[in-house]
Amino acid sequence: MSTQRTALIVGAGPAGLTAAHELATRTDIKPIVFEADSQVGGISKTVNYKGNRIDIGGHRFFSKSDRVMDWWAQMLPLEAAGEGQGAITISYQNKQREVTAGTGADPDVTDEVMLVRGRVSRILFGRKFYSYPIKFSRQTFGNLGVGTTAKIMGSYARARLMPIRPEVTLRDYIINRFGKTLYETFFKNYTEKVWGVPCEDIPSDWGAQRIKGVSISALLKHVLKKLRPGGAGDVSQKDTETSLIERFLYPKHGPGQLWEIVARKVEAAGGTVHLNTRVTAVHHDGSHISAVDVVHADGREERVEGDMVFSSMPVQELITGWQPAAPSR
Repeated sequence: MSTQRTALIVGAGPAGLTAAHELATRTDIKPIVFEADSQVGGISKTVNYKGNRIDIGGHRFFSKSDRVMDWWAQMLPLEAAGEGQGAITISYQNKQREVTAGTGADPDVTDEVMLVRGRVSRILFGRKFYSYPIKFSRQTFGNLGVGTTAKIMGSYARARLMPIRPEVTLRDYIINRFGKTLYETFFKNYTEKVWGVPCEDIPSDWGAQRIKGVSISALLKHVLKKLRPGGAGDVSQKDTETSLIERFLYPKHGPGQLWEIVARKVEAAGGTVHLNTRVTAVHHDGSHISAVDVVHADGREERVEGDMVFSSMPVQELITGWQPAAPSR
């Protein structure tokens, strides 16, 4: 009998596949990945529909971590600099690296390449496109009109002079940073459509996590910073708020391409990835998880034992799948 230890990994998204790759390449533990979907990538997958690749969410690749940047580069090399460009400079964690022309991958020759691209995000509102995050530009003010622009600035001034205290809900958080008019114009409907929850029912710390330092004052500082020489040059932009980052890395065929490559590397290193396989139960003895039940695409049920389990499945599915059941508390 084999004495090799095994790790059962639930989910073939970024978390699950990263864990599988690290185990397969850095330990003697065999990863076995179970994915309920027909392809890998999770919410970062890229769907191929009739030859058209469609991202489920436009996941951009940037990080302030050296380790993460290096890990991505192992999977997909950075594109070569264009003719006359000299080099592509990536700076993060107060460090800089250059990829000079001819040393990187050529996107015209190979598909497995990480591109450097500028961010273009827009909101369609009132049959007009607005840059997102909202920018102070001629287009924005032209779309809004003089009257609405004046109301927004007046509302913002009132919010700064008389902020809502204490800041309890997401509504309070946004109004304090953008004013009530801009909140009601853009943020309220957008947030409720995306998340399905009224802003009054979302805590303010959610805004601090998702929106971070974005505000009208932050936008003004960002505009002024870009006017300085060299103010818009690097990719990860350590001192720039995440929502304002304008250059990033992006796989040539979408974010799902990277995870498809990682899955291939996991299998090449001895691991296995099972698609169309849903985990329905997690068996434990109160202190140790011993096995999971899976259902394959053909309906066949199987219990798979392992030495450890990594879960990236939704928490409610994980807990409701415990056998024996989790205590009510």
